[in-house]
Amino acid sequence: MVQVKGSEFYQFSQLKGLSRWHTFLRHGLPNIAVPVIAYHAVQLVYLIEGVVVVESLFAWPGSGHALVHAIIARDVPMIQGTTLVMGGLFVVLNTIADLLSAWIDPRIKR
Repeated sequence: MVQVKGSEFYQFSQLKGLSRWHTFLRHGLPNIAVPVIAYHAVQLVYLIEGVVVVESLFAWPGSGHALVHAIIARDVPMIQGTTLVMGGLFVVLNTIADLLSAWIDPRIKR
């Protein structure tokens, strides 16, 4: 946000007499939101896929625990299914992040 506030277009919009809130919403938010959304989408995927370690460590029932037991038992369909669901979740969350970024900053659509 410091870099955006120092840019010419941000300072010029303040010099035009626009309120701080309007300047932030119109010029600041679209420029800072895209990297923040992309970062948080990836972190959310890591959080959800990290259940494999947490559920194995604490012996909690869930998809991560099932995946570890499937690997130990060499249950290939279960391994493929769990991996497919986690990979699909990665794709869906990143697609949502891209759509949200395009909605906030229209320059991305081009």
